[in-house]
Amino acid sequence: MTVLAIGAYTVDLYMFGDHLPATGESVDAVDYATAHGGKAANVAVASARLGAPTRFVGCLGDDPDRLTALAALRADGVEVGDCATADGIATGRSFVYVDAHGQQIVMTWPGAANLLPPSRAAATVSGLPSTSVLVLQGEIPVATSSAAAAAASPDVRVLLNPSPAGPFLSETGEDLLSRADVLVLNESELSALALSGLALSAPAESGDDAVECLRRRTRGRTVIVTRGEHGAEIIDDHGTMLIDVPSVNAVDTTGAGDAFTGALAAALCTGASLTQGVRLACRVAAVSVTRRFCAPSYPSAAELGVAPLQGAPVQERST
Repeated sequence: MTVLAIGAYTVDLYMFGDHLPATGESVDAVDYATAHGGKAANVAVASARLGAPTRFVGCLGDDPDRLTALAALRADGVEVGDCATADGIATGRSFVYVDAHGQQIVMTWPGAANLLPPSRAAATVSGLPSTSVLVLQGEIPVATSSAAAAAASPDVRVLLNPSPAGPFLSETGEDLLSRADVLVLNESELSALALSGLALSAPAESGDDAVECLRRRTRGRTVIVTRGEHGAEIIDDHGTMLIDVPSVNAVDTTGAGDAFTGALAAALCTGASLTQGVRLACRVAAVSVTRRFCAPSYPSAAELGVAPLQGAPVQERST
């Protein structure tokens, strides 16, 4: 079993300030830093740090950042041998602005990240062992992610995080949504999809809400909505369950959703139930917001007091 995250790697450029700039406003930053990012790369780090066998497949530029990125991912235990290189294009960049309360806004230039050939993504997925988890998002072209999902065997679970939501606001993302076994999204992504006209391929029935319309558009009929400090909801054929999240003082919320997704994928591929996986994912996300940056903020299994996820269900250490 393996967690395979296909998508973007970006270099994250951070500005920290007292408050986020309003339209037309220039704000002085109190600190600046560079870190590793990109949703799929973040997911891979979160998974690997918990001990799960993890691979990242993306496209990087032919610049010095490529070698730095691959070395950093390998250092976290992520396999990167199938990554592609785009000639003449730089590795992607994300500009992240964080206020004193840990809230953030992000703007991303994909650079080489958008140039992963769909055929390469599909070939990588076709060889996945059974019970693996394929993680996809909206940060690279939908056609590439759809090719990957289509190549997955029936016993590979497809975990889709429609973030950013833009590619899923029209029929472009319908095929990919229909191949998802588990859909993970936050409240703003849920709102965006709801406003887009959720019933492109599954007309709403009387009493349906946004989550139910989304659920019926997926293969696995399972939706997880992350609600920040209020935890996460699991909605499937058995009903709705709310999983609480530990109370923490947030320093930087950037990448918390990727931490959640990576931890959930790691738990599912190594035998945990959906409920166990979401509980672990809530803990990982809670730790991540107490530290700066994305991937560097993600905890290891040892920090959480759990056994490395190497094939057995999550086993919490007794206290």
